[in-house]
This record gives sequence, structure tokens and C-alpha cells, in this order.
Amino acid sequence: MNKQRVLYWGFVLLMAIGVILFAIPIVASDLFRQPYSPLWDDVNRAMDRLRIDPFPVGGGAPPQWPQWRDPADAFLYYQDVTLTTADGLSLAAWYVPVLEPGAPSVILTHGLLGSRWTMLRMVPWLHDAGYNVLLFDFRGHGDSDKSPATIGPAEAMDVQAALDWLEANGAGEWVGGLGLSLGAAALVNTAVQDDRLDALVLDSLFADWSDTDFAKGYRLPPDWLVPGVPSPEELLPRIHIPVLIIHGTADILTFVDHAYRLYAAANEPKELWINDSGHAWSAWTYPEIYQARVLQLFDTARKRATP
Repeated sequence: MNKQRVLYWGFVLLMAIGVILFAIPIVASDLFRQPYSPLWDDVNRAMDRLRIDPFPVGGGAPPQWPQWRDPADAFLYYQDVTLTTADGLSLAAWYVPVLEPGAPSVILTHGLLGSRWTMLRMVPWLHDAGYNVLLFDFRGHGDSDKSPATIGPAEAMDVQAALDWLEANGAGEWVGGLGLSLGAAALVNTAVQDDRLDALVLDSLFADWSDTDFAKGYRLPPDWLVPGVPSPEELLPRIHIPVLIIHGTADILTFVDHAYRLYAAANEPKELWINDSGHAWSAWTYPEIYQARVLQLFDTARKRATP
């Protein structure tokens, strides 16, 4: 009897160990897709040392990050800024002002697992066009306070903190937003509840998070780590400011059909630019066209807003 009991419990223990060992790589795979997890910084440093790129690539020309540490390396005066969100988080930011008082401003919002550094290349041409530029690290990214990403709702508080700072410093009279992927989702989530954004550039935005290849890459249901992600496709009909939607046909994270769905959902005035680049690569694949399309949208929106 004792022998049978020992064999029984031994079998149960072995089965439990097997289930745990089977579950660990599944859970770990999903956990490391979450921008803030206890081990993410260590894993990221290890991959950097081993020269491992964990992210799939699309087509077109990949981003060529400038060898700049901050805007000063691009010969631009800037201020180190700390933004404070409504839920008490501190966000690291750079503010690059122009000399003209009352100049319009642009908020740059980076993508998932990115940082303000990845947006640096956009600063010089926006600044040269007469725009103040504010770029920051989302919560759980870069040098900002650590907090799990929500793919839109909480990040909207980060954008609102940027709007608060611009308003408090006399640079919030006209504000455009340019966002990549997660950054675009944050702008949409902000615009439905805050009328201080005057125009939006939505680059590589998803129509529905659960339909993206990134979300489908989870081994478990896509909302188990990031629950309740709002659909930009459902939010856009509530936004009544000029919108430019940019997407690449070689985007294998968010397929190009998302852009067509977003364009159909958006109100006029709206523009759509489809090219053959990868996910959030359009600014690097076709820089001249990208800059012209963005500046045209912002300039036209400003003229519309002028009495």
C-alpha cells in the first residue's frame, strides 16, 4: 500500500514538473513581449552583447538611427524636461524650441519597446519648419518610470502630460501629434478625450490590436498581459481633426489592410499614404516624401484653424 502511494504521488509530482517545464517557455515568451517585466532590462542587455535582434523585419529600407545621443548632437538647443502624469509617473523628455514666440508645437511619440531616441531624426526638419518639438519616453520605456504598457489608454495620460507641459510653458496654442505604432495609438486615445491636439500623423497604426501579428504571436490569448486594448478603428469616428495615415505594404507586424480600415473610419479631412516600406520605416525609406506629407498636413491644419 505504501509503495503504491509513493508511486502515485511520484507520478503526480512528475506530471506537475512536466506541466511547469512546458509552461515556462510559453509564459516567458509572452512576458518578454511586455515592455516592462522584471527581467526585460537584463534580457535586452544580453541580446545587445550577443548582437541578437529579437524583432522581425519588413521590407524597404530599415531605420538608420543617427549617431546622436540627444538633440545637441544635431546642433539643436534643447531642454531636459520631466513630465508628470495624472497617475503620478515621471516621464523623461526633450524639448526643442524655436525662437519665434507663439510657434506651433509637435509631440513625437515612439513605438512599442522604443524610446524618444528613436524619434531624434525627425526633430531637425520639424524644427527647421518652425515647430517646437517635444519628444518623451512612454511609461515603461527609456528613462521614464516603470509601468506596464497598455497599448493606448495609460499612454494617453503620458500624451496629456506632454500637452500640460506645453500649455504651462506657452507652447500649446497649436499642437500636432506624430506617432509610430504604439505612439499613434496613444495619440488616438488622447484625441477622443482631449481637444488640445489639432492634427494627427498616424504611422503604422493598427485598426485592432488583436488582429496584429505581434498580438497573434502570443502563445496565450493576446489580452492576458495587455487586456482591453481600445480599437483605433472604433475611436477614429469620434475625432474631428485632420489625420494623415501612413503605412507600408511590407509591414509584417501590422498588415496594410489596417490602414485602409482606419482611413475608412476616419472623418474628413483625412489623407492616406501607402508605400512599400516595413513597420514604422516610411520616414527612413522615403524621407523626402515623408517630410513633405507630414509638413503639408500640419501646415494645412494650421491654416484651417486660423480665423
